[in-house]
This record gives sequence, C-alpha cells and structure tokens, in this order.
Amino acid sequence: MRILFLDHQVTLGGGQIMAARMVPALRTRGYEIDLLAGCPHLEGDPIPASFPGLRRAMRGYDLVYANTGRTAIAAATQSVPFLWHKHLPASTWLLRNLVVPRARRIISVCALGAPALDKVHVIYNGVPQMHAAPADGLPAGKKILLLGRVEREKGHDLAVEALNRMQTDATLVVAGPGDWYLPADERVVCLGLRKDVPALLAGCDVLLNASRFDEGAPLVVLEAQRAGIPIVATRVGGTPEIVKDGETAFIVPKEDPAAMAQALDRALAVDRAQWAAAGKAHADKFSVDACADGIAEVIDLCLEREPSETAAAPS
Repeated sequence: MRILFLDHQVTLGGGQIMAARMVPALRTRGYEIDLLAGCPHLEGDPIPASFPGLRRAMRGYDLVYANTGRTAIAAATQSVPFLWHKHLPASTWLLRNLVVPRARRIISVCALGAPALDKVHVIYNGVPQMHAAPADGLPAGKKILLLGRVEREKGHDLAVEALNRMQTDATLVVAGPGDWYLPADERVVCLGLRKDVPALLAGCDVLLNASRFDEGAPLVVLEAQRAGIPIVATRVGGTPEIVKDGETAFIVPKEDPAAMAQALDRALAVDRAQWAAAGKAHADKFSVDACADGIAEVIDLCLEREPSETAAAPS
C-alpha cells in the first residue's frame, strides 16, 4: 500500500512541523510514504507548482494524504482516494463543498470547525519531550516568551501593550521569523528564528500566545505545557481544548491587552513546581506517539485495512 503525502506550503508553520514529525513516525509503523513538499525544511521531493502537475503526481498511489487545503482541492478533482488533514478551524467554500464530501476521511486538529460527520476524526497535534538546559544569552529577570512568526495575526503588538500594563517587571523575548513592525520598547528582545525551543522554554518564566486568529492546536502552547511552563493564551481556535484553564494556562479574550497583562502577572506569581507537574501530566495525551497512533487508525480506515495489519509502533 503506497501513500503520497502532499504539502504545498513554502514556509514553516505548524502543519509542516507536524509533517516532519508524523511522516517518520508513520513510516516506523509500516506505511510506505512518499513526500512531496514546498517547504525546504521537509525532507522530500519538490511538490509540483501547478494543479495538473499535482494531479499527475497522484497517479498510482493507494491513498493521497493532503496536509493542506490546496492539495486537498487538487485531490478532490481526481478519482483518487484521499485523506485531508485539516489544520485550521476555518474552511473556504471549496473545502466545505468539494473536499469534505469527497474525502474518505478527515482529520481535524481540534473540535472547533470540524464537520459533524462520521468520517471526521479529531486528533490533536503531538509534541516531543521538552527536556533541555536553559538557553544561553537570555536577559536577566522575569522573561515572557512569545514564539512564532512575527506578524499581525500573532498579536505581537498586543503583547507589547500588555507588557506596558503589567505590574511585574519583565522582558518580552520574541523568537520567530518575520519582520513585521513591532512597537519600539527597551524591554522587548527579538531573537529571530530559533530552533532551540526546549531551551528557550526552560530559560523563560511564561509562554505567551497572543494570537488574534483561530489557530487549530497551537504547537507552542502544547510544547510549553509539556515543558511545564505557565501559559497565557488568547481564547482562539482550539486552544481552550488543549489546556486546563487555571491549571496549565490562563485563557484571556483575544485583543484584550488589559486582561493579558493581568494574566501575565498571575502567571509570574504561580507555584512553579505545582504548575509544572499539572502541565506535564495533562500534556502526556498530546505526545507524538499518541498523535501518530490516531493517524494510523484513520489511514487504515481509508485503506479499508484492519488495525491489526498495521505494523506495531516501536516501544
């Protein structure tokens, strides 16, 4: 049984990070997977740029795994069995009316926005262990970490405004690619793109997710929860589904810097040992293996195989 995994995105986002984790995990479970991708961070052949090229690439496979909406639309225009991995709650008209009816199965990373159909499976993202020594070169004092692309949708400007409303002295550490405008502030340190996420989490006191838009199951939130670091996150997308408000995170309304500032002050004052224990315990259900096992079951349903035919996952 041959599977073609498709991802057309050229930039590195949550869906592409999950692809980098899931494809190897699925291969160890016995699946023969070829990967075509637009992002240079994914190990695979370049994906065709045109819809005709995409459709030609799908020929001869038993299942197409569409990891993005564009590749799902391309698969839906062909007579090929395909699975759509839905990474965001929102869907376009084409996705709702072309892809959803024709997909054999749909994986949604959160319950919000998941079509109410038997063939839809909610499987939350999985993250690895986050053990690491604190990163070198971080500023002294209390540190609030904001991870992700520097763009308006991620709410970096709201984070700076919240910082200025806080009662506690702290530095906002921004790590991620992009050059979107940020208000000048001496308490904001921009690190650029970093790959040492576990070390950054270990070296900071709070993870802030200030997003304005509905994300699916944000990896930064899951990673911080697994690391046992307190979290302040906006009530967007599937975020409330993956944390315990008041135990592993403080959830605040989106675009509300005043509420964000109050939550950050509270997060900096929690009992870190108690908070870390709660976060790590809750995060166990969001492991890479748990995610891969769930996806493997859906693939077997698409291929009309019994679960027992799937190679056992490594212990």
